[in-house]
Amino acid sequence: MLDPDGDEVSLVSSVVTDNVDSLVRATLARQGFAHRENLLVKSRFSADEISEALTNLKENGGIVVCQNIAADYKFWRKLRAQAVGLIEAAHKESPERAGLDLGELRSVLRIQEPEVLESLAADLCKDDFVRKGSVIARTSHRPTLPVHVQPVEKRIREALNGQPFDPPSRKVIESDPQARQVVRFLIEDGEVTDLAPDVVLLRESFERMKSQVAEFISKNGPATVSQLRQALGSSRRVMVPLLERLDREGITRRAGDKRMLCRIRSL
Repeated sequence: MLDPDGDEVSLVSSVVTDNVDSLVRATLARQGFAHRENLLVKSRFSADEISEALTNLKENGGIVVCQNIAADYKFWRKLRAQAVGLIEAAHKESPERAGLDLGELRSVLRIQEPEVLESLAADLCKDDFVRKGSVIARTSHRPTLPVHVQPVEKRIREALNGQPFDPPSRKVIESDPQARQVVRFLIEDGEVTDLAPDVVLLRESFERMKSQVAEFISKNGPATVSQLRQALGSSRRVMVPLLERLDREGITRRAGDKRMLCRIRSL
């Protein structure tokens, strides 16, 4: 018989804990993962008991809990290892890319739940990975163009720099798969600005055009696309998307057929 100093209560609590721990572990082993708020929601256990079980199992290494997802340890380690393999393969196969797109990772791993993908990315980023927008990569990864396409990069830079405010169309520049590879790299690396589906500019050219548009309007007042095009020696093909970008950035705003400065700012 137990003595009356609380041991009986402790024993009952321990039995309940063992039961809920076992049920949580078995459920996750069967399902692979579950949303924390949905785990054992129809069972006789309280939310506090389930939460305590998750904490105990996590501390003991029986499960993984990341953000709002609880997962079976073996399931999660396998999923994580597959993700790491895909990221490293992407770095090797496409060293010019910033990393692996999370949408592609989700597709290959057949992850149906967006929260699982988010939790997986967060778990990876606790260690040796970094997320930049929709891309994930090793922290040590530095995008670089393969040697065999570097002459293509030189040609593209020369084409964009030849007429910096009215360069050839993107269709002309991306004349082959290697050129498309280089342009995508330059855009992702911030060296080229993507203005429209068929308009790309060197970053330096974009910044100069932005400054000259602001300077012209500041000196001459609101200006039309035609006036700005002539002042900068550009074309309507380039000037229209440029001004639309400046509108979105809050540098200019459209008033009828003219553009005016939103405010005085340093460009």
